Formats: sequence, structure tokens, C-alpha cells
Amino acid sequence: MTRTLLLAPVALAALAVVAPASAQAQDYKGKTITEIVNYPAGGPTDIEGRIVAQHLPDHLAGHPTVIVKNMGGAAGLIGANALGEAPANGETIGFFTMETATQILGNPAIHTPLSNFVLAAGVQSPLVAYMRRDTPPGVNVPADLMKTRDFKALTLNGQNSNTLNLTLSLDLLGVTYLPVPAYVGLKEVETAILQNTGQMANTSLSGWIGSAEPALGNLVIPIWQLTPRDANGGYPRSANLPNLQTFEEFYASVKGSPPPADDIRYRALRTMIDPQLAMFRMALLPPKTPADTVATMRKAFAEMWADRAFLADYARVMKTEPVLVSGDQGQKLLAATGTVPKPIKDFLVDYSTRMTSK
Repeated sequence: MTRTLLLAPVALAALAVVAPASAQAQDYKGKTITEIVNYPAGGPTDIEGRIVAQHLPDHLAGHPTVIVKNMGGAAGLIGANALGEAPANGETIGFFTMETATQILGNPAIHTPLSNFVLAAGVQSPLVAYMRRDTPPGVNVPADLMKTRDFKALTLNGQNSNTLNLTLSLDLLGVTYLPVPAYVGLKEVETAILQNTGQMANTSLSGWIGSAEPALGNLVIPIWQLTPRDANGGYPRSANLPNLQTFEEFYASVKGSPPPADDIRYRALRTMIDPQLAMFRMALLPPKTPADTVATMRKAFAEMWADRAFLADYARVMKTEPVLVSGDQGQKLLAATGTVPKPIKDFLVDYSTRMTSK
């Protein structure tokens, strides 16, 4: 499938991020940078992370070696905890999927709150929910989801945004299903869908275009996309998925009206997922990384997103172009992950507990 590749305005704006005049660019000659990926090898995060590892050296003085270290597990927390404890010298970075649910739920396994990390760059992304076409009585168009019942929705663990955004969406729609929050990574979910262990799942834009869609082919059909909030407070379709309806559009088409804004499930869904969609992938540095190192790395990522060789490789593998969030802009989103209204936090804690206790 051919898609038009556009460099988003936010990516162009990010190119203005440069090191302060007083800061010296860090020289990486003879050094090796370890890039921690907080999900297993072969999944969407890993695939994107390896493209970054291939091209990042071209934009750092001294052209260092970048090696990828996969540290999957615990909804990305194993890798996040390792980065939080790494030396803040610019020689360890993280390429992570942003995970808001664990932060909101106050997972005791968190060693370093997300808001404490330093952001080098982020990548915006919608999410795609998809389903096997042979789910009884048959799913030939997205609206056929409403005719199904008792199918299995496969996701990561019960305290993960991947799980909660899909189950909350299905609950809002009033669909009867069985949640299976039991997988380490989305590649394992794809395999289970292929084997018909389950019938529905969701993934990122790059996970859909670069992995699930080509791997599963005509076996599955995309149902909706969850997209980031725009400046006007709406949820428009992603430019990369112009023919796939948003969740809000799907809901209105089958229910006759938009999702109720005052429904605690919808409020919780959007409170949890909006910041994640705005910055789905994150290139992070350990807490307290020196300002000159931060400036060097932010500048390198901004330049890389304008590098034709990087964009060509990314587009070849992912079949879409990254939408860059600059370090300065994204740092504000990280800070916001620690401020969630108590009623919504309490609801999500109870919701997650009830799901995992079934």
C-alpha cells in the first residue's frame, strides 16, 4: 500500500531546537551508546528503535556505536527502571512506548516516575483496534463488531494502557467479550490472533502498518483508530489513516450519538490515552542528565527527523513517516502524567483491580 509521506509542521519546528550558545556539544568519539527498548525484540517499539539506532550516530559528534538492548516485561517497567538507574552521562538512552496507565495507577514496581525522565524527542501516533474477520457471525465491515459476543480481546497486562483503552472502549459500546490481559508484547498478541487464540487486539500506527497488517493480511479488519486530541479539542482522523473511522465516529455510527462526555469510562479513557497518543514513542535520557548532554541529544534527534536517509528507511519499514514531538514540547507532556483528577484515578484503580481479579 502506498502512502503519501509528509513532514509534519511540528517536526519542522523541532529543527529549531539547538544547543544553547554556552553549551559544548558532547563528543562521542570512540564511545558506545546503549539504547534500552522496553519491549521485546520483534515488536513495534523494537522495530522503530532499531531504525533510530542505525541513524542516530550520523547526527552525533564522533559517530558513536549504538547498540539496542531489549528489556521487555512488566508493561515496559523493567526497561524504564533500568534507564532510571543508569548513569546520566548520555551513554544510555531509552526508546520506549509511553505508558500512562502504570503511572496513573501508581504501580509499586515503578522506581522512577515518568515525569522524572528527560525527553530527547517523541513520536505522535494513533492506535488501531482490529479484529478477525471470521469472528462469529462474521465481521465484514467494522459495524459487524456489534453483532459479535464472547470473543477474546487480547492485550498486555491489566495495568497497561494497551489493555485499558481497548476494554474501556468495548465497555462503552456495550459489547460482550472476554478480556485476556496476559501478553508480554504485541508480537505475541499478533501470533495469538493468527492462531485464533483470540479475536481482537490493538496496536500503534507503526505496529499496524509495519507489523500486524502485513503479518495478518486479510485475516483481520481494522475497526477504529484512537487519535490524539487536536488544538480545537476534537479527535480527527490521522493523515496516515484517512479511511479508517475514529472511535468517536464508530461510536456515533452504531449508537446514534457521540460518546457521552460525562461517562466516567469515557473520561477515564481520554484522560489516560490522550497524552500517550500525543507522544506514543519516546527517546528518553536518565533523570538529572546535564543540560549540555540534553541539548546535544535533542539536536541530534531533530536533525535525524529531517534526514532523508532516516525518513526513507523509516518509511520503507513502517510504511509511514514519524511525526516528531520536540524535547521541549514533550517534556511538558511528561510532567502532566503526574497530575490526574482523583475521581478518574480512583475509577481506573478499581476498574483494573476488578479486571485482574476475574
